[in-house]
Amino acid sequence: MSREAQKEATPSKETLAPQQTKERSQQSKEVKNKAAEVLRADNLDAVEGNEGAEMADGKISEGASEDKKYAPAGGGKAFSTDEIEAIRAKLLAAIPPQEVMIRQIKNKLVKQEKILNRKMHKLQGKAHMNAFQLTIVVGQLRKVREYFAMLAHATYELIKHLWLKIVHGI
Repeated sequence: MSREAQKEATPSKETLAPQQTKERSQQSKEVKNKAAEVLRADNLDAVEGNEGAEMADGKISEGASEDKKYAPAGGGKAFSTDEIEAIRAKLLAAIPPQEVMIRQIKNKLVKQEKILNRKMHKLQGKAHMNAFQLTIVVGQLRKVREYFAMLAHATYELIKHLWLKIVHGI
């Protein structure tokens, strides 16, 4: 074999690195797609189950739910504990490798930190008017930084817990 034929037969380091990064990006896309499918399927199931919210005369009740597990806890959609456990089980069944989970957690935390830093600097200019809001933003920023510290020394089980909590909000 000639030297040129040997070079063509053996892949170089430059060709291996892009292939590996493509594989990793494909794996992360697959994981994201699986997680999105799981969440979409659960959202459809939850929407179908909420048809009983109407009153007898066809009007929708606007009062707060007396059952605490169905009461909304913020701006997001309220799930029952059974629905949350089902979503958690489906996500854990399609769990990505540890490196992918860490990367997703870091990306989410960096975005949150950037947003909170902007809010903090904006509120610092008017701290005498918005002291309460500034305190809330600083507390949220400390929580994000605490998550970074936890991630630095995290075990696999803690990484799974943080992945579910931070990335998927469960």
